[in-house]
Amino acid sequence: MGQRLARMFRGGSARQSVRRQGRSRETTSSADGGIRLGTMRFAAPTSPPPTDPNRPPTHAPRLERELRGDASGAWFHCTASLDIGHLHGRVALDRVLDVDGAGAVVLSGDPDLSGFDPTRALFFDLETTGLMGGGGNLAFIVGVAQVRSDGQVDLAQFLLREPGDEAALLESVLPLVREAETLVSFNGKSFDRHVLADRFVMNRMDPSPILDKPHLDLIHPSRRLYRTTLRSCSLGAIEESCLGVFREHDLPGSEAPAAWFAWLRTGDLSAVRRVQDHNALDLLSLVALTAHLDRCVMAPGAALPDPSALAQAGRLLVERGEEERGEAVLSLLARGDASDPVVYGAIHVLAGHLKRAGRVEEALMLWARMRDAAGAQDLSPWVNSAIALEHRLARPADALCLVDGVLSMLAAGRGFATNDEIAALEHRRDRLLRRTSLRARPA
Repeated sequence: MGQRLARMFRGGSARQSVRRQGRSRETTSSADGGIRLGTMRFAAPTSPPPTDPNRPPTHAPRLERELRGDASGAWFHCTASLDIGHLHGRVALDRVLDVDGAGAVVLSGDPDLSGFDPTRALFFDLETTGLMGGGGNLAFIVGVAQVRSDGQVDLAQFLLREPGDEAALLESVLPLVREAETLVSFNGKSFDRHVLADRFVMNRMDPSPILDKPHLDLIHPSRRLYRTTLRSCSLGAIEESCLGVFREHDLPGSEAPAAWFAWLRTGDLSAVRRVQDHNALDLLSLVALTAHLDRCVMAPGAALPDPSALAQAGRLLVERGEEERGEAVLSLLARGDASDPVVYGAIHVLAGHLKRAGRVEEALMLWARMRDAAGAQDLSPWVNSAIALEHRLARPADALCLVDGVLSMLAAGRGFATNDEIAALEHRRDRLLRRTSLRARPA
């Protein structure tokens, strides 16, 4: 497979000379300027001036490139180190050291991340030849970031020169995956890890280290917190809104495959450099976003000024077992005007939490506020109140009053309900009428 792909992609000025001796191979290519292993000849890319002073661009770090490998396969190993306290947008990268297992479990819902240690995590992101999976989808850049105990962040990119070198590149990546305790990505659970696992399998390597490792995928908590406040929960949108990262003249990920194929054909590395910059910024954003999201759930009042995002944080905390902090967030929001949709939603979540905790009287007060704000436009506070009064507090007469009241409002056209919902309310009223009449009979 690798040889067929190599023959297919060779051509033009990137045609390679290959001399095989047994199982070894010596290769020179215009894709690497015809240079031998261990030497390099690259011009540093220049950064364009900013076009908007209100959006200062965040530049990718300068990467040191080295051709590594041997006659059986070689790749470009590209590295950069970011000093302690380096700012990525508005976020100091060393803040990720504050993230621990408690925050990781809240963000992920995965108890396997209870021992999360950022210095033992591998932040990773791929650039591939396609946006779908499958055996023909190559990862031509495997980018990783690691955090040292002092806060320094080390980046490394493994850049594939040609398909025939893939096995050698993957052999150098695999030890990093094995040594890591956890993986961190953005949508990597659905895409990146499976692409990498497929490439391991295609090269007769064990994929279990990438598949079985505890994995913190940041796309899921990002969506939970920001789906109601951001136009998109893509990494780019979250970078700008939450991290203060603005990319200028960034190469879209959809154009990355064409850039790599152009390098193979022509030997022009300029477009691939832009893909590398894109990947490097992605890696730094993974580190910064981990720190930011952790702060959103560990100190939501300080990290989330938007009430809608704050409400989502309270809900997430309650669902993930941090009831005390989640209740505090939701209670703060619930003090507002119940006609506000954000406040109304917070009251709804808080009431459900109180009901599950056995604090039914407190939940009833919140459902009453919802009924006053929404009338019969929302049946849930009416139904929940009736259920609690009948089954939890043994007050069927009060429950009957509520059901009669909402049915009267619906009959007068002051609300909306489906035929099934009306039938359910009428059935509940009939049952409550029987219960109350039985109680009213003399002994």
